[in-house]
Amino acid sequence: MFKNRRTFSPDDRALHLLLAGLAVVVAALALLLLWPNAVAAQQALPLDAIAARQPAPLDAIAARQASPLDAIARLAIERNLAVRQSREAERQGDLAVRQARGLFLPTLSVDARYSEMDGAIDIGDAINPAYAALNQLIGRNQFPTNIHQTLPYKQETKLRATLPLFNGAIFANLAAARAMRDLRGAELAAAKRRLDADARVAYLNHARAARAVDIYDATLRVVTENQRVAERLVGAGSATGDAVYRARASVADVQQQRAEAARVRDAALGALNLLLDRDADTPVPPLADSLLPELRPLTLDEALAASQRREERDQAAAGAAAARAQGRAASAGFLPTLAMAADYGVQGADYHFDTAHDAAIASVVLQWNLFNGGQDLMRRQQASAAGRAMALRAAETDRLIALDVRTAFDAVGVARQSLAAATARVDAARRAFQIVDRRFVEGMASHLEWADARSQFTAAELNLVMSRYALVARGIELERAAALRALP
Repeated sequence: MFKNRRTFSPDDRALHLLLAGLAVVVAALALLLLWPNAVAAQQALPLDAIAARQPAPLDAIAARQASPLDAIARLAIERNLAVRQSREAERQGDLAVRQARGLFLPTLSVDARYSEMDGAIDIGDAINPAYAALNQLIGRNQFPTNIHQTLPYKQETKLRATLPLFNGAIFANLAAARAMRDLRGAELAAAKRRLDADARVAYLNHARAARAVDIYDATLRVVTENQRVAERLVGAGSATGDAVYRARASVADVQQQRAEAARVRDAALGALNLLLDRDADTPVPPLADSLLPELRPLTLDEALAASQRREERDQAAAGAAAARAQGRAASAGFLPTLAMAADYGVQGADYHFDTAHDAAIASVVLQWNLFNGGQDLMRRQQASAAGRAMALRAAETDRLIALDVRTAFDAVGVARQSLAAATARVDAARRAFQIVDRRFVEGMASHLEWADARSQFTAAELNLVMSRYALVARGIELERAAALRALP
């Protein structure tokens, strides 16, 4: 509560001027430090504006990339909804750090009150009789006897500036905010790495399904020609009528398989466009076999060493930092807090803005919680338990990453062997079909032999396509597991 003073000495006026100047300096400092951050926060793009931005078309991106797979990955990282949510979460973490820093800065506020009172205490009722008695004793009217002042004052208007001098909790709060920001950043990077692999694999799945449709289209032309040949042989008396029916059955079988392959291709396109946040039927450029990337030579030890860059390790480290910040916050409860406050304003029955009616006060406030039922101790023990849990999680993360790398590395080795076997298989099936087809045209082989050779050749071609694309997909998974690829 301020004390209203009617007269001031020169020292009092100097003190008032000093406090007023201090309040102005604190206000200017607060504006200079907080205004840029406030403007930056206001200028941040809202989510709707981010979603409305249209990235470069896929063809334009592909023109600047070494591979269409890289173009797909880049477009997915720009547009994917889950990654954009992670970006917003990271932005929230950054803003939380700014907010935590603001706790170290001074605060400036204006407090005003005006009250209509009835039955309030008038201190003049106690002071006036005493002053009247003193005047009678000394024989002159030296002391006023007409003092009228109610408590509380009818109006009170003040400018208040506060500054924390020491508070361990705000240091712990800043450390916790930084840990959460780092955690959100690591989550964003992990989401981008996973999406980078998923988008490229989805593109491969679509291209593989499209190649299967092409193979069935080529097979359909072959079986259609075989039906024509069978009809000619039956007309010439070189084959019986069942050859025509078998040929027609082969055409229908290939048509059915081709329709299923087209369905798989369209479903793969929809899955890819879901990652790209586009309509399910939006077309993508075809991926030729010649554009499939070559796998880099890599040993298991090199892959394990490279996996030290995995973002999951950063997530575990950020979680450990958050646990340490929790411990610092609990330990801060055992320490005192120290703050400084400066108030300047006017108070009384009426508003008078002059040096005869103003008031000022400067305070240093110390607060020390000596006992609160052991709550701070329990909080510190909880933080210790959280730290041990995060250490165990970090160890588990190391083991999971190592297993992920080993599994991906073994899958690449098996895919290489499968591709070599598939190549040999399709070469043998092609030669066998060529021989049987020539014999069938000459009437020396039955349609059953021809259909079996054709079926084996088609299956071998499909298996080669699947094996070739599977090897590239396994290589992409190894890149993800070992963190071999630099993310945009």
